[in-house]
Amino acid sequence: MIQWLFFLLPIAALSGWLLAKKHYKYNPRLQTSNVSPDYFQGLNYLLNEQPDKAIEVFVRLLEVNSETVETHLALANLFRRRGEIDRAIRIHQNLIARPNLPAAKRTQALVELGLDYMNAGVLDRAEQLFLDLISKPSPPTEAFKQLLRIYQQEKTWQKAIEMAEKVQSQSRDNMGSLIAQFYCELAEQQLKSSNNNVASLLKLAHSHDHDCVRATLLEAKLYMQASNFRKASKTLLAIEQQDHRYLQEALPLLLDCYQQMNNLNVFEQWLHDLLVEYPNMTSARLMLTHVIQLQQGSQAAQDYLYPQLREHPSVEGLHRLISLGEQSNPMLVPLIKGITDTLVRRGNRYTCQSCGFAGKSMHWQCPGCKQWGSVKPTEIHLSFLESLLDSSK
Repeated sequence: MIQWLFFLLPIAALSGWLLAKKHYKYNPRLQTSNVSPDYFQGLNYLLNEQPDKAIEVFVRLLEVNSETVETHLALANLFRRRGEIDRAIRIHQNLIARPNLPAAKRTQALVELGLDYMNAGVLDRAEQLFLDLISKPSPPTEAFKQLLRIYQQEKTWQKAIEMAEKVQSQSRDNMGSLIAQFYCELAEQQLKSSNNNVASLLKLAHSHDHDCVRATLLEAKLYMQASNFRKASKTLLAIEQQDHRYLQEALPLLLDCYQQMNNLNVFEQWLHDLLVEYPNMTSARLMLTHVIQLQQGSQAAQDYLYPQLREHPSVEGLHRLISLGEQSNPMLVPLIKGITDTLVRRGNRYTCQSCGFAGKSMHWQCPGCKQWGSVKPTEIHLSFLESLLDSSK
C-alpha cells in the first residue's frame, strides 16, 4: 500500500502545480517561471529512501481545493492504515477547517476523523463526533454503524440496541439476530443480580430472532432455577429445530433435567433417535454412553461404545472408551490415555463460520471478526489427529 503513496504524492503535487500554471498563464504578472523547489526536494527525499520527509513536503505542497480533497482523504486513510493516526487526524482536521469545503466532503471528512479517533482508542471523542453527525439533517449511515461499534466495545447494550434499530431503519440491513444477542447480554447481566426482568428480555430477543439459540438456553436455565424441569427440557429440545449444531450446549442441561424428573429412559431413547438423524454427532454419542453407564454400569457402556467407534471413530470417543475400561495393562492403556488426554485438551471445540477462529470455549461474539452468533460447536474427529500431533511437535 505504501508504494501507492509514493506514486500518489508527487503526482498529486505536480498536478496541483499544473493547475496553477494553467490558471496563471493568462496573467503574465502572476505567472511563475519554475516548478516549486519544494517539489524537487520531495523527489530527492524519495530517491534517497526518506519517505517520511517526502510525505511532509508533498502534503505541504498540496493545496486544498475541490480537485484535491479526494487526494487528501486518500492520504489520510493511508496514514491511518500505517498506524500513523496523528498524521491522519491532522489532515482531516485541516480539511474540516476549510470554509469553502463542500458539505458532502465535510461530512465525509468528519466520518473519517471519527474513525481516526476510534483507531487511536479515544472512544469518547469519536462517540461525540458521530452523535453530532446523526443529529444533523440527512445523517450518514456510517455514523450510526460506528456508534454501534462503540457501544458494543463499551458493552452499553441498551444503547447498542437503539443504534442497531436506527442502522436497520437507515440501511434496511437485517439487524434482528444482532439485536437478539444484545438482549441476551442484558438478560445475563440480570441473571447475575436478580431474575426480575430476564423473561421479558428473552422474549424481546426471540421477537427479533426466533432462532436465537442463546436466548433459548437462557430461558431453559431460568426454568431450571425455578425447578420447572419439564418446561426447561421442552425448551431445550426446541434447539434441534433452531440449529442442531448447538445441541452440544444443551445436552448437559437436558441430562440434569431428566435426572431431576427421574426419567432417564426417555432421555436415552431421545438420544438414540437423535443419532439416527445425526450419526456424526459425537457429543450425543458420548452423552448416550454416559446415560447407559448411569443406568446399566460401565461394562454396558463399553459394549455400546466400542462398535459405535468402529463405525464412527472420534478422538473423544476413544478417550471415553479408555476411561471406561479397567486399566489392567500397566503400560499400554495409560500411554494411550495420555495421548488422548493431550488431544482432547488441545482440540478446538468451537469454530467461527465467518473467519475461522477456533477456540476451546463458547463465544457468542467471535473474538476474531466480532460477528455475533457465528461461532459454532465442532466435534473433535480423528481427521484432526494428524494436524494436532504436528502442532504439538
